[in-house]
Amino acid sequence: MHLRENAYILLKQILKHSFDEIFITDATGNIIDIGQSTESLFGIPYEKMIGQNVFQLEKEGVFSPSITANVLKNKKEETIIQETKNKRKLIISGSPIFNESNKLIGAISFSRDITEFEYLKKENEQVAKAIQQYQKEIAELKKHHSRPFFLKNSKMEQVFDVVSKVAHLDITVLLEGESGVGKNYLAQMIHDMSPRKKEAFIEINCGAIPESLIESELFGYDDGAFTGAKKGGKKGYFESAGEGTLFLDEIAELPMNLQVKLLSILQNQSFMRVGGSKKIEMKCRIICATNQKLEEMIRKKQFREDLYYRINVVKLTIPPLRERREEMLPLIYEMQEEFNTKYGMDKHFTPEMVAWISQQEWPGNVRELRNFIEKVIITTESNEINIEDIEDPTHGGLAKRGQHDMTLNEYLESVEREFIIRLFKQYPSSIKLAKRLGISQSTANRKIQKYLHGL
Repeated sequence: MHLRENAYILLKQILKHSFDEIFITDATGNIIDIGQSTESLFGIPYEKMIGQNVFQLEKEGVFSPSITANVLKNKKEETIIQETKNKRKLIISGSPIFNESNKLIGAISFSRDITEFEYLKKENEQVAKAIQQYQKEIAELKKHHSRPFFLKNSKMEQVFDVVSKVAHLDITVLLEGESGVGKNYLAQMIHDMSPRKKEAFIEINCGAIPESLIESELFGYDDGAFTGAKKGGKKGYFESAGEGTLFLDEIAELPMNLQVKLLSILQNQSFMRVGGSKKIEMKCRIICATNQKLEEMIRKKQFREDLYYRINVVKLTIPPLRERREEMLPLIYEMQEEFNTKYGMDKHFTPEMVAWISQQEWPGNVRELRNFIEKVIITTESNEINIEDIEDPTHGGLAKRGQHDMTLNEYLESVEREFIIRLFKQYPSSIKLAKRLGISQSTANRKIQKYLHGL
């Protein structure tokens, strides 16, 4: 008796905690026990489902068809796709249960809800069809829109081609890439090429807003929602974006509780203000970006997997600047012209300076390159900028002293200094730097002490 009681308790726990919905019936199709998600899937409460007959429920259209009925009739395993009255799509596997005398005594089935997966599949199919439909229009569009200066690189050509195809489609886009590669630039480009281009484009850095304020900043709040709340309430970014585009940068920094809320909003296309009870329709398009590996964060339980699949309808990975060297020259000249115009100057880089800039690693990518060029154009005195004019030791350690004034050893040491300082940004320890350079750790440590001490 004790063993039977334990077995019953174990069975109830399995039914309660199983990811799949479990049905157990006797040989005539009467339901003996089921899982806890019955009502959400089939629209019938747990208590009313117990004792019901699957053959009768099939006639009433609750199961269409009933896999348990098929299993009991055919006495063999089956797997089907089933749609319920609640419009949930399930994949169901059923098996007959025999006793020791090989007599049929019942059946068991396992149901998994695949509604969201089916929705995403259909959404992707619609995207594919729409992309094919717009190919001619996109080709025409490219003729009338100048392509960005960075598209001399094949990788960025591919990125821009996808941008051109998805900009007109009202789908969520996920931009991935290191800091400074230009994710916000691409997000703005998608907005500008979309039918929403005349509406607002709002960029939000999810990591820059304090966790205590981010919910009210994103979704707004009603009057009296909390102490210090503005009288009359306040619109959040979702509401302020209207029918425009909301760019959620650094989406990986969003707290877990708000990840749940964002998922719900994307699924239901509506939200409520903090302290409010009225549902507000979400009309804006969402573009997300991150410099983190979201798949790795999912494995570490730091990012929700269901939210990842929701925002990852189309993913664009932007390569770092070091992987698109062909882009360097047009970038340098484009930025040189941009800052000359901005500050009313007429400065230019010598060929030697351009060559030197092109050879650097720029771990901060386009952002770091832009900041460097702006600083150099502002701070140098001569209109012709050469390597000797650079004062920043991490980008141009030759400083004010020209190469022609150096001995060979001095020149080699200056090159080594630049090289070590630059690499140390990417490999910030003697162990990592030694491995990268193929030298001993003690040698790497001496060079770090020599060139980075005091910086």
